[in-house]
Amino acid sequence: MLVRALMLPKSELVIAELDESLKSALKKIEDNDFLSIPVVDGKLFAGVIAKEKIFEEYFKGDYTSKEDYLNTMDVRGIFRNIVPRVSPYDPIERASRVLETFDIPFVAVINERDEFEGIVTHYAIFHSFGEILGVNEGERIAVTAYDIPGQLAKLTDIITKAGGDIISFTVIDPKAKLDVRLIVVRVRILNYEQLVKKIREAGFKIQ
Repeated sequence: MLVRALMLPKSELVIAELDESLKSALKKIEDNDFLSIPVVDGKLFAGVIAKEKIFEEYFKGDYTSKEDYLNTMDVRGIFRNIVPRVSPYDPIERASRVLETFDIPFVAVINERDEFEGIVTHYAIFHSFGEILGVNEGERIAVTAYDIPGQLAKLTDIITKAGGDIISFTVIDPKAKLDVRLIVVRVRILNYEQLVKKIREAGFKIQ
């Protein structure tokens, strides 16, 4: 799956302009119960403005009043411009790695013309992976097996012959000690208990 399938498009976002007052930007953030919003410069992505940063700069500065600060300062003065970016055609795994590595609320999506198209959030990634893994669908079977060639084929063959329809098939921690893998399968099946029995009889351990 590509980033473009998960991103929130620019047209649906609450955004701030570089020359916008901090008062206006803060109102947008608070009215929508956000912690931060994207900052744009026309069609270009400039960075992000955060509620925390707005107040931090106020307490660090020497302003006559909070109202004076918010009215006279603009977004350009305190926005953060170091925000990782991905392409609409990058795989979602890349966006997930970027979000995790930089510990940021969203990653900007920039097209080949360097124009801002939207953002990808943690929620969108987690929701997508949940759909891929078939969370809340079918029956979940967690199997431990030694890393012996043919084990995965053997397991899928058992499920298929038992009339099961595999929704998702995930191998967790394939480099674990003792060469033991945890295989999590989600499957649609009428006789779940019978399938579990057949898997155990084939030598697999079910958690």
